[in-house]
Amino acid sequence: MHRFFFYIFVFLTLQSIAGPQDSTAVEKPKVVQQVQYDRAPATPVEFDTDQIKKYTAQDEFNYVEEEAPDNIWTRFKTWINDIWRRFINWILQGEEATGFLGFLVRALPYLLVAGVVALLVWLFLKVDLGGSPLKGPDLSKVILTDEQEIIENQNINELIEAALREKNYRLAVRFYYLLLLQKLAQKELIDWEVQKTNADYVYELKDAGLRNTFTRLTRVYDFIWYGNFEVNEIDFAKAETEFKKSINAL
Repeated sequence: MHRFFFYIFVFLTLQSIAGPQDSTAVEKPKVVQQVQYDRAPATPVEFDTDQIKKYTAQDEFNYVEEEAPDNIWTRFKTWINDIWRRFINWILQGEEATGFLGFLVRALPYLLVAGVVALLVWLFLKVDLGGSPLKGPDLSKVILTDEQEIIENQNINELIEAALREKNYRLAVRFYYLLLLQKLAQKELIDWEVQKTNADYVYELKDAGLRNTFTRLTRVYDFIWYGNFEVNEIDFAKAETEFKKSINAL
């Protein structure tokens, strides 16, 4: 009897869990999805070869990395760059240069190159070998006159007076030396030729005293003219006395 009530209790419990059955519920139909295929013929994409050629001709689209040629010049530049980089690292103790210091580090090589060029230009203007055409129109005409023309055809005394009027004592010393060569050639003590050097004329002089005097005056001339030594009036007076003494003794 107790088992009968137990079965009824289990049945009612299962019914309450399952809930009421709706007899009006209709089963939903299943939706079948159809796949549609595109059977149109495919047209392949073609590239515009003319447009590609235009792009390849532009440097902006050239992605080929060119290797620098390995020659003496490139190795020299690499060596200089290594020295400069080590010098900067030593100055900055391995820190990165920023701001004004960074600008100065980048600009310093160019400043050094400009300084070297300026120094070479200054030396070129300072060392006047045989005269410079940059000293003025009147003076350059005298300086650039050919030595052979001066010694063979010019009145050197007039050239000396013209240089002294301009107070160009250095040029006057040059003309005094050419006058000395002219007198030695006229006395046939030397065989003057335009291609000879002053040392050649020293060895041609037979008289020992004249050779020593000429050697001393040659040193004075070389020092003043080729050494670009600025001569004042007092220094010129001393040199003029020596030149006149030697010329008058011939």
